[in-house]
Amino acid sequence: MTLTIVGWATSTQGKPLSLRLTRQEPPAVVPVREWRGEVLPNGPPPRPQSSLPAPGTNELVVTVAEQLGSGRCGSVFAVDTLRLTDPNNPKIRLLYPQPPHLPELVIKVADAEHEESLKHEAAIYNEMEPLQGVSIPRAYGFFTADLDADTVVPSLSSDVATPRRLSIVVLERLGEMLPLGQKLPEEGDLWDVFRDLARLGIEQTDIRYSNILEAPASGYGLPGQVCPFHGCVHSYRIIDFDSARKTDLTLKRHYYNTLGYLGPILESMKNNIVLEPWDIKGSTGMRPSAL
Repeated sequence: MTLTIVGWATSTQGKPLSLRLTRQEPPAVVPVREWRGEVLPNGPPPRPQSSLPAPGTNELVVTVAEQLGSGRCGSVFAVDTLRLTDPNNPKIRLLYPQPPHLPELVIKVADAEHEESLKHEAAIYNEMEPLQGVSIPRAYGFFTADLDADTVVPSLSSDVATPRRLSIVVLERLGEMLPLGQKLPEEGDLWDVFRDLARLGIEQTDIRYSNILEAPASGYGLPGQVCPFHGCVHSYRIIDFDSARKTDLTLKRHYYNTLGYLGPILESMKNNIVLEPWDIKGSTGMRPSAL
């Protein structure tokens, strides 16, 4: 599968270029074992068997819209989908604006310096395949391209000599950030979303306000899937897993590690305050604890 981005990059002379990126399979996540404290006797939970078909030869063509955010390892942009086609299968041909429509998408973009972090995030999404569209966004692949010296990618670097390699994860576009100045509707549902991650052994080591979003609300989004653990459709999604890890911690320990950060964040939200992790009393830099 390939991803083509039209008119976003330019040459050093300002001529619009198309970027063509190839889908790559990130390596499997290597679990972390604590070996002491509140840990599972048989180690981290096994990775659920994938139910997805093998990647095809589709080409997804998009244009980049507005920037939605940025973080340690990359920037997130909304994209407009122009078409999805398969040169080997003429039946696969979705053209905008003709129905059926593809869901709204975003891309998370990293330069060469942060490729390994974004690759790890893509691997974590693969590890949590049963939770895609449930507790986390649907993920549609990790793509890379080596850039010519004449290629300039906006917002990544002002130096035309870098980055020479571009990495992208394609994700489902989610809803808005959580509301401020009030008690979070269905707060218990958000705790259940974090419990979903814990059941697969995933420790979100970067719990913060900006990494929790509402489920997709757009009419062009795919409906949420029923949670395999709670039997409902969750209202919230967790994002940004470039520093997440898979562990052998018990569900109880996962809960208390989450409580130390999510609890203060939710309380501050009621007072219209966004509390960052480093401002939380007793913060240990989001290093999970086994004890």
